[in-house]
Amino acid sequence: MAVEKSVRIAFVDNDEHLLSSHRRNFGRLRPEWDAVYFNDPLKARDIISEDRSITAAILDIHMPGMTGLELAAELRTHRHDLIIIMLTGYADLQSALLAVNELGVFRFYPKPTALLTMLEGIEGEIESRAGQSEETLPTDFLDLLELGVIAVDDSLSILHMNAQSAEIMRRSSLVRSGTQGRLVVDPAPEGLNAFLNPPANQAPRAQQSFSLERDEEKLSFLIRRVPKKADGKTTFMVILVDPTQQKPPAIDDLMDLFGLTRSEAKLTQKLAEGLALDQAAELVGISHSSARTYLKTIFAKTGVNRQPQLMKTVLSAIPSLR
Repeated sequence: MAVEKSVRIAFVDNDEHLLSSHRRNFGRLRPEWDAVYFNDPLKARDIISEDRSITAAILDIHMPGMTGLELAAELRTHRHDLIIIMLTGYADLQSALLAVNELGVFRFYPKPTALLTMLEGIEGEIESRAGQSEETLPTDFLDLLELGVIAVDDSLSILHMNAQSAEIMRRSSLVRSGTQGRLVVDPAPEGLNAFLNPPANQAPRAQQSFSLERDEEKLSFLIRRVPKKADGKTTFMVILVDPTQQKPPAIDDLMDLFGLTRSEAKLTQKLAEGLALDQAAELVGISHSSARTYLKTIFAKTGVNRQPQLMKTVLSAIPSLR
């Protein structure tokens, strides 16, 4: 169904060649729409924040003066209605999760992506907001990641899965796609159902990690809650990691993935290297009693309650993709 309302797109990129290409092709692809072009993110911020006629903004993530993430954050404070698309030259999980979960970025596309693909995505979102089509989950960025990532609903029905997750499921007996497209986890980890559907008197957790094991096979299963959209539906991102193919994560990755403070992440990293708590505390430069206090907080944030579980979770956590 064609979009009846007037649509105006803002392109923000410091690559003049790319902007010129968009200028040449935009009118041919969407002659009924309008567009504005910026090679300066600061100027774009000032204009887009005030100009309510701009329906969507397509931002490059790497720009001098202000990154696409910084620009998206500022635009979101002024324009809750703005459709934001982010372009990136590489797959960065941390940026992707920040963009989608916290900044409300609608799509996360690799460079180069065909202009028509981006415009069709915007058109679909406009129709969705107008109630003309089913709402779509912002999962395009999942295909950029070198990780097994699956989007599911609260009944574990698969909404989207990338090629990496399909390959993990092909190799593993611990997870599979069952009847009616539901994600089957076997053995089912204790606490998963409570995480998906917490009691009414309990605040939902943002994320939880589980270690799946059978015989010699192991798989780490991290699930993150995606903020509810306008229709009230909750979706989840499941991250599957084979611990035999991963290295211990960097401190910044632990902070981003589990919401740890830098001190907590430093202690966690040392524990993941196999050190005892007192040894790890000494290397980090904190007292043993402080380390015990940190450990309780780390357990709560990572969704485990014992140090061996923590080590399994951390050793299979996501490494930097930069």
